[in-house]
Amino acid sequence: MNFLKAVGKFFGGFFVLFGITIFIMSYFGIYAVNNFNVLENDVKNLGVDLNQLEEYCSQNPNDANCQNSMLKGIKKEIDDFRYYGSLMRVIGFIIFILGFLLFVWCSGWMNGLRQTSLISLIGIIFSYIYYKYAIINAINSFFSEEIIEIINNWATITINKTLNLILILGVIFLILTISLYILKYKKMKLLEKAPTKK
Repeated sequence: MNFLKAVGKFFGGFFVLFGITIFIMSYFGIYAVNNFNVLENDVKNLGVDLNQLEEYCSQNPNDANCQNSMLKGIKKEIDDFRYYGSLMRVIGFIIFILGFLLFVWCSGWMNGLRQTSLISLIGIIFSYIYYKYAIINAINSFFSEEIIEIINNWATITINKTLNLILILGVIFLILTISLYILKYKKMKLLEKAPTKK
């Protein structure tokens, strides 16, 4: 039984972290979709009309510029994500709940809630570091300066909105984790002070 509970805790932690990761990733994609007009406006400011470009490419699909169009690729990915983003959010939430229930099964309600909250907080801290530094560094590494100049505003707004969500989740789980550990500490103190039966 102890072995099963140890396995349950392992998978509980994995599901909680995986669920949080998918949940945040879904919002990152949703923010990218919702702020695509920022990228379109920046492209228009460079003298390129996306509607005209799309019309031209539909008539000239073999044109090398159309086949290699970065914006065309981004737009296609965004159109695909309009459906999958909401689905990812639901899947992430379900996986998170599954992890929480595994912790509850292994440790009881209060301990399960405390463990879920602590692991969620750790996952959110790593998510903040990832979205704050890793994505920006990846963009700077993979794209040329000209492309970075075009997508910079769009990427910055999307990342900042994602970071705001992560901070809100972080504050919620930090308060919850601290409260649950204070509650545990007070409960232990009460048990220590309780008279023992002879």
